[in-house]
Amino acid sequence: MTIPTRALQGDVIESIITKGDLSKLTADERTAYYVQLCKSLGMNPHTQPFSYITLNGKLTLYPKRDAADQLRKIHGISITIVDREEKDGLLTVHVKATDSTGRSDEDLGTVAFPETLRGEARANAILKAVTKAKRRVTLSIAGLGFLDELEVDSVQAARRPAPPAPNPMDQLPPHDPETGEILTPPASGAAADGESGSHARDEPSAASALDALIVEHDKRLMEAATQGTAPLQAAWKDTPSHLHRFLEKAKDSRYKPAALHADVQLGGE
Repeated sequence: MTIPTRALQGDVIESIITKGDLSKLTADERTAYYVQLCKSLGMNPHTQPFSYITLNGKLTLYPKRDAADQLRKIHGISITIVDREEKDGLLTVHVKATDSTGRSDEDLGTVAFPETLRGEARANAILKAVTKAKRRVTLSIAGLGFLDELEVDSVQAARRPAPPAPNPMDQLPPHDPETGEILTPPASGAAADGESGSHARDEPSAASALDALIVEHDKRLMEAATQGTAPLQAAWKDTPSHLHRFLEKAKDSRYKPAALHADVQLGGE
């Protein structure tokens, strides 16, 4: 793909520099800006280290996990956990970062940590606090004033306290979860058992029946997730094993986050 090199208009540049708003850029201009930003930081734009989000009415970029990983490698940043504290239902992890020049910086990562958190939910909260602290200090010592990906999640959660709504993309027809290839059903006009084409069209296809079953279990699992991690695990065990392959991505992207959110909410009550 050829990256456009034409100069950006003055009002667009002013919007980026003074307001941090990328919404005035065209698609080509945003691509050019994205690539230039990555190159200026020594990052590989093809790994998509940044993503777009609208905050306070402004379209902006935030660094994803790849960005922090690349920055640590580029600047030779090593991180040490200094301390960990549990207080008032919060877990705070204190970390120190040192780059290849010997310069150091420190930062904190804090997450909700009620006493009611147990098992996997508690372990995930600990890992999130450590990861949050490491990414914050990485961005700080690298001189980048971006919100971390986990902080963006926190902002979104504050604006949308309810569990995420079902994602239509997770209700696609049967597909290979690795390649995304749609598993094409037999032609609707041809009956596999020798029946006439007209009769076959009157009968619901196997693919349609499977679609309905997937949607039904997706709804059931999402409802279980709103009750917490334990109900979700029980509902997943009750889900027919042949449907797991179609619901695996939804479990990681929607059910688990919703269950963790419910654990925190129920733990705070």
